[in-house]
Amino acid sequence: MNDFGLSIVVAMTGWWFFTGLILWLVHWPRSRHLGVFAVTSLLSLVTFASVPSVGAWTGGMASVTAFCQALILWGWLEMAYLMGFMTGPEGRPCELNAGLLIRAKSGLKACLYNELGTVGIGVSLITLLWGAANPTAVWAFCALWFMRWSAKLNLVLGVRNYNRSWLPEHLAYVDSYIPRRRMNPLFPVSVLVGTTLAWWLGVLAAGAPDLGSRVSLTLVCTLVTLGTLEHVFLMLPLNEAALWRWASPGPNKKVAISLEK
Repeated sequence: MNDFGLSIVVAMTGWWFFTGLILWLVHWPRSRHLGVFAVTSLLSLVTFASVPSVGAWTGGMASVTAFCQALILWGWLEMAYLMGFMTGPEGRPCELNAGLLIRAKSGLKACLYNELGTVGIGVSLITLLWGAANPTAVWAFCALWFMRWSAKLNLVLGVRNYNRSWLPEHLAYVDSYIPRRRMNPLFPVSVLVGTTLAWWLGVLAAGAPDLGSRVSLTLVCTLVTLGTLEHVFLMLPLNEAALWRWASPGPNKKVAISLEK
């Protein structure tokens, strides 16, 4: 398998596995959440501390390692939100038939602390890896960051294929912020931008002068492609939850979460 094919497999496997792992852990009994979160927080601290060292490495394995660092840090943020440890000051359903601005405001308040944490980690990675030989971690993190904000804006504007069972019960109120619509005006723009960005990264990967850069750009390109595909899942009646059936809390409950939502 060539460099491109192996990188694509690594990115897809990492995206699938980390998403499923978070889904599985989040739907454990809440009495176990604190212990799980403490262990994953320690892992994330170790990962974050190792970012500058890995950023100085070069080569294909260095790019894969940095990519995994980004997934671990991103997964910790998602877990912090979904387990309820880093949410926001809003913790109640939105008013019935509320307008777009009210829903957007309530939605932001519901995840404000998590968004601030995301900004903090993102800015820290940019600072630590500015000019680094291996910037894969910051590229991958920023790709996930961009795709999640895009997905959240689409959710607030309204999507067709969204199920409240995607959320843990203690976050069920978030469903009230998301109207069901067959289409919204941002969706085509999001898909076009995501597709264009993935194409551009693919072109850069094809012309990269060394193995490390080629693997790095291919990993991030695949991540953006998967994030764009998840946008499509929001509008098309596809059962993408089947991808993570192994991590579902029960055979009769359709649940799916995403690293970009």
